[in-house]
Amino acid sequence: MQNEEVHEDPAVEEIVRAGPHGTWAVAGVATFLVVLIYFLFYFLAYLPRGAVE
Repeated sequence: MQNEEVHEDPAVEEIVRAGPHGTWAVAGVATFLVVLIYFLFYFLAYLPRGAVE
């Protein structure tokens, strides 16, 4: 029992042909935020504590 749908809407075909631009934008923003949080932690919390003996 297969349910095969054929999409013949030209707008949908154009969007699919354009590719996953939004996916890359979300992944880029998420990566930027992770790196930003890492550097903020390093410079604002880790370095000011100094060396632990």
